[in-house]
This record gives sequence, structure tokens and C-alpha cells, in this order.
Amino acid sequence: MAKQDPLRPRRLTYRDFTHRPMNCLLVLGPMLVFYHVGTLFWKSDLLAPRDIHQVLKFFGATAAYLPALALVALLLAQNLFRRGPWKPQPAVVLGMLIESIIEAGPLILLGHLAGKLIVNAAGADPGAVAMGPQIATDLGAAVYEEFIFRMLLVGFAALFFIDILGLDREIVLTVAVLVSAAVFSLYHFPFEQIMSGSTFPVRDFIFRALAGAYLSLIYVSRGLGVATGVHAAFNIYVTLATTWPGAGS
Repeated sequence: MAKQDPLRPRRLTYRDFTHRPMNCLLVLGPMLVFYHVGTLFWKSDLLAPRDIHQVLKFFGATAAYLPALALVALLLAQNLFRRGPWKPQPAVVLGMLIESIIEAGPLILLGHLAGKLIVNAAGADPGAVAMGPQIATDLGAAVYEEFIFRMLLVGFAALFFIDILGLDREIVLTVAVLVSAAVFSLYHFPFEQIMSGSTFPVRDFIFRALAGAYLSLIYVSRGLGVATGVHAAFNIYVTLATTWPGAGS
């Protein structure tokens, strides 16, 4: 049996393609458009884009569309620096969407094992609002929370500590996953609730931390597009299950 030439370029696989920024953008783009078009008709107080906007506002950028533009610009810049192809791969994108639905299964199971399905704190009670605004909120939360807690926190940690400082990859990614999971969970609770140890919902914190760790692992192994798709699929499942209780049984 002939041995593979070590100097021969490794053949790219579907796993490599799911990390490509243009494929990720094709997954995120429709979610981003649906959310922002929805906010033209429905009021949204989603935390993540609001906080990104506050950071941009500090630097003098005040336009409402800038959080979305920042996300798209970072993906395009990432593709530019990687010298990746600019043409998306529709078959890969379809695979990413199917994979996202399948890999939302463990999160859904975790939600049931936790004793209840926990609605994303960025949105209100789905039973109290129309389906359209809630789905828009579900998609917006998935896109922007993955942008903050996975692409920025885990991604930049990997860039700085691994690519620049040359630290051990496994150690850096393990710490980044754990830290991002804890921060992701705490982000969903008001500051006063965090500081009040007697009333702090430890069970909800653990659930969200485990969910955050799972999403971070997907981000590391499958890329931003799949992580966001899993997050969005879970959010939508929660909305359907809490709006129509029979759907979650």
C-alpha cells in the first residue's frame, strides 16, 4: 500500500468547507436580514446587538445598521486574510443547515433534562407576542450571541494566544471554551440578580453554561455558521414548544 506523500497538500473535506467565511456568511446572512427587517416593523430590545452598538457608539459610530455591518465586515476580512475563495458553496451551505438542525438535538435534550425549556433571555415570553417578532428575535439572538461569545471571545483568544504567542492549542481552546461558557451564561442574567447569591438561579446558570460550552465546541470544530445555525434551531424550537406546548412533548 503506497504511503501518502507528506509534501502533498491535504485534500479538503466538508469539515474544512464549513469553516469558510463565505459559507458561514451565506448561513448567517438570511438570519441577519430577517432580524433587521423585522426590527423595522417590530420593536426589539435584544441585548447583544444593543451592546455592540453601544461599543461602536463610543467610537462615534451611531448608525443602527453598524452591528450587522461589523459582523459582515469581519467575515469578509477573515476571508481576505485567509485568501479563501469568494464563491460560496451551496451544497455545503445546505449541509450546514441540515447539520445545525441535527446538532440542536443535544441542546433540546439538555433543556428537557434541566426540567424546563429556558427561553433565551434576549426575548420575552413567546406566548405573549406574535410569532413573527419572536422568530426574528430568535434569529437575531443566535447571530449576535455567536458573534460575541464564539467569534470574538473564542476566536480572538485562539488568534492571540495560539497564533501570536504560540501557546498550546488544546490548553488555550479548553480555557477559552470554559470562560466563554461562563460569560455567556452570566450575560443572560441582570447584574443585580448575579450579585444576589440568595436568589441567583443556579440551575438556569448551569444549563446556560453547558449550552454555551456545547456551542463553543461546535464553533471550534464546525465553524461560526454551524454554531449559529444550532443556536437558531434551538431558539426556534423553544419558541414553538412554549407557544404550542404539544410541540415540545
